[in-house]
Amino acid sequence: MESIIALEALIKENETKIALHKQQIKNHESGISKLSRVALASAENSMELSTELVEKYKKMLEQLQTLDKKELEEKEKLVFLAERKKYFDAQDSRIKLNIEQSNDKKLEVLRIIEELPKDVNFEDKELFEIATKSLELGLSDLNDIYNKLEDIKSEFQAIKNQMDEKDLQEMATIDFFLPIIVLHFYVLSTNIAQNINDENEKALQKKEAILKEISTKKEEITKSLQLQEELLKEKETEENVNKEEIANIQSIIKSLNNELNKTKEIKVPEVKIKTFSGFPKYQDWWIKELWVSHQAYFALYKWKEIISNLCITTEQKKAWSIIFDRWVFIKKLLNDKGKLAYNYHFAFDSLLSTYAELEEELEMKNIESMELIINQITKKEDFSKNVGFHNINTSYLQFKKDKLKSKDDTNDDVLF
Repeated sequence: MESIIALEALIKENETKIALHKQQIKNHESGISKLSRVALASAENSMELSTELVEKYKKMLEQLQTLDKKELEEKEKLVFLAERKKYFDAQDSRIKLNIEQSNDKKLEVLRIIEELPKDVNFEDKELFEIATKSLELGLSDLNDIYNKLEDIKSEFQAIKNQMDEKDLQEMATIDFFLPIIVLHFYVLSTNIAQNINDENEKALQKKEAILKEISTKKEEITKSLQLQEELLKEKETEENVNKEEIANIQSIIKSLNNELNKTKEIKVPEVKIKTFSGFPKYQDWWIKELWVSHQAYFALYKWKEIISNLCITTEQKKAWSIIFDRWVFIKKLLNDKGKLAYNYHFAFDSLLSTYAELEEELEMKNIESMELIINQITKKEDFSKNVGFHNINTSYLQFKKDKLKSKDDTNDDVLF
């Protein structure tokens, strides 16, 4: 700034005057060069005035330099922000063109960028670190599941809002568990279907690999055969026929033909494409008569077993066992409340039908037919048999007895 340069010149000029007046006064006091009273007073007055001006100009300069420094910092800040904006504006394109990272990671990074608040930005390296951990933890899947639960809750609330006030009962437990159980059915159904697709894909890939191996082997043998046959013709047309050499070539051709025939005997596994048609239909009377008739209990048990057999992994079977228990709990609770919970019951069934394709059998002929089948099966079952580990005195029962006995003994020792 011009003001700063001018002030620095004024300070220097007045400091020169001060130094000059100091030297004049010093020479006067030492007797080197005597000044008149007027000249001495003028020198002292001029030095004092110059000293005041120096102090004044230095304060002004300090203020200007402070302002200039802030202005400079502001300019640097603006330049930095402009560069950062340019960097983040091009981030999507730069991520997509990154050849060092996998497509999965790049897609995850782009998903994370979309979720970030507008004022929050991360460096490319930081985003890939987050994406790597997100993929390890399967957070995108969890996020999808969370969104699905929110959809179920929203739809459940919409159904509840359409209920008549007189039918709407306060059932906090059901309100909490019902959407979660629907979500669990949805996840299990999706997971089973995915696993079946994965198994089908593996089986097809295995078959394709075997076919490719056979094809490659045939091609190699056929190529060798052609070379040997050409060589044989060449040797047979020579003037000096070498019978031993021809015999060796014929032996090689025979071996190659044998190998070629063996490739035809290689068994290619037949791939039976598995399909998941969804969960089998259930019947309302199984729940209604549960704990009352053994046919209902047995029918429900067989239905549970059929779905368990659809589960491929151990984790799926364990998950289904838990889901089944919770489903029976809600269905039994709603059944026991009768007409008061019909709307809740219908909401539960509707959500299960929408998100998990779990349906109840509505055709009376099919219901009657299934009842006959269940009755026939139960007639063949021996319900008098106990399990191999049957023991009326369970370990928990014994623990409880010991605990209560210990408590009684303690009370006997108390003196009042």
